[in-house]
This record gives sequence, structure tokens and C-alpha cells, in this order.
Amino acid sequence: MKSNLFTYLIFSIFFLASCSNEFELTEKGEDVPIVYGVISAQDTAIYIRVEKSFVSESVGGKELALDPKNLYYDNIQVVLRHEKTSKDFTLVRVDGNNEGYKRVPTGVFASSPNYLYKIKRNDINLIPMDDYKLIVKKSDGQILTEASTPILRAMTDAKQDVNPKASATLAFGYTADFKVEFFPDVNSVIHDIILTMHYREIDAKGIELRKTVDWVAGKNTSNKVGVGNYSHSFKGINFYQFLGSAIPANDPAKPVTRRFDNITLKIVSGGQPIKNYISIGQINLGITSSGEIPVYSNLSNGARGLFSSKATFQRDGMAITNTTMDSIRNGIYTRQLNFK
Repeated sequence: MKSNLFTYLIFSIFFLASCSNEFELTEKGEDVPIVYGVISAQDTAIYIRVEKSFVSESVGGKELALDPKNLYYDNIQVVLRHEKTSKDFTLVRVDGNNEGYKRVPTGVFASSPNYLYKIKRNDINLIPMDDYKLIVKKSDGQILTEASTPILRAMTDAKQDVNPKASATLAFGYTADFKVEFFPDVNSVIHDIILTMHYREIDAKGIELRKTVDWVAGKNTSNKVGVGNYSHSFKGINFYQFLGSAIPANDPAKPVTRRFDNITLKIVSGGQPIKNYISIGQINLGITSSGEIPVYSNLSNGARGLFSSKATFQRDGMAITNTTMDSIRNGIYTRQLNFK
């Protein structure tokens, strides 16, 4: 994959938090860079978004926002530097709309073009656990902003980083705890745990469709339980409740038979800046809050944005126990789904 939903959501959310009502970001007529990048050694291409704030005493904010010239810099360089060797890698500006990443409309802001800065994985070959610096500079060499991140190492079955093991058969007892324990990179501090259920639907004519549903069983978890290891638990009943709500009940008028195939276990891990961003965004959302959400940034020179790293562990084809399958067929939350 070139990128993933985790990254795209961070881009979109941070853009809203930084730009929606903050035309006052500019001081004395100067632009303030707004930069987003969550990079991974696993992605086939790396994308960095670089935009700018804007203000005008004579033109309204809505009109300014519709003009792409007010959103993007011209004649800047976006560079990733391998700090161990001081080798620089220059990214190329592309239109994300032509790269398969159409910009989600955000209020009054122009959605085309959707400029991003790109470099292919084979042109940089990020080294896990090494530090890389993002540098945004003008054509004359003036540094607009910069930030550094270590590249997260992805967990693997070869290193036995995740329990349950690859050979395990998954059991979801209604009242039992199901635990996922994992040993990520030391710089991986926040994690999403996703279970993807693969199944088939066969209609009355024997036509078969393969389908999936994704369950985020653990979101933004950072429960560290030992030296280097994390753990997340949930009750088995939550698994069945999710299936019962995510898959439509069998329709007698258009009956289908369903067959459960297997489960994919995925853990998406993020660096400390991502955890800081999420934590700060939640600080002032309580019932007694003022409603003003603090803005987090780890960019230099007063720029707004987020630069960090992510890594993804994925294990496909996990089986479930016969008891679990019986509960899917006959349980109170899932029997209407007609699994056989």
C-alpha cells in the first residue's frame, strides 16, 4: 500500500484543527507553514503535505480559501535527511488527486489541485530505527520549518513479537478475556488493533461473494505492561456483538448462506508525536471544558503540523475454534446472520 487510512485521517483531522478558524495564524503578513507527514518504511511511496496559512485585509476568508494559490507554496524544496549519513532525498510535488488520493472537501477550501510531495520507497529505502529529518525550505535555502522522527520497526512473526502466535486458533468466550500482547519498537507508543473478518455469502442461485468487515478492537491503546511490551484485552462477547451489528441479518426474501473463512490481525503503531497530538486534542473536550481544543505541533519556527512515523503488523489467515464457530452460528447476537 502507498499509504493507509490511519495516515489519511491524521492528515484530514489536523488540517481541520489547524485551519478551520485560524486565519490569525499569520503575523505581520508572514505565511505560517502547515505540514503533515506520517511516514513508514513499509509504504511503497511517501507523501508529505505542505500548505500555508493566509490572510488579507481586503479579501474575505471564503474567497481566499477557494484559490489554491493561497493554500500552497511555489518554489520550495521538501527534503528528507538521513541523519546518520546526512544524505538528503528531495521529494517531488505531485497532485494527490492523480495519485489515487483525492482530497476530502473541507468546508470552503479548494479541493483541486491537491498538492503533495512524494518520493518512492525504492528511491529512499528508509532504515528502521534510524532518524530522519524533514526539511522544508525556500529556493534561496531559507528554512521554513523542520522536524525529526525515528523510523519505526515493524513487528514480525519471525521475531515472535505478537501473541497470540501465528499457530494459535482464536477462541472468543462470551465472558472470557481475549488478550493481544505485543512487543513493538521502543519508539512505538500508541496502537490500533484491528480484526478483519473474512467470510463468504452464497445466494439461492449458488453465486458466491467474498466479504470482509473490520473491527477496531483497540483504538489508541498505549497500555504498557512491562519492559517493552503492551497489552490490550476485551471480552469475547464484544466480538459477537460487533459481528451482529456489522453484518446485515439474513433476509428471508433474499436468503443467503454465510461461511466464515478466517481472521486477519493487524496492529498499526505510531510514534510519540501522534500520541501527543491525540492526547492534547482530548484535553479540553470534557463537559466542563471551554470548547477550545489546544493545537499540537512538533514543527520548528512556529509552523503547525505533525511529522512522525508508523509501522504495521499484519497476520492473515487466522482460524477460530469450533466452539467460537458454534457461537457465531447459534449465539443470541449472531444467529440471525445464517452462518453455516
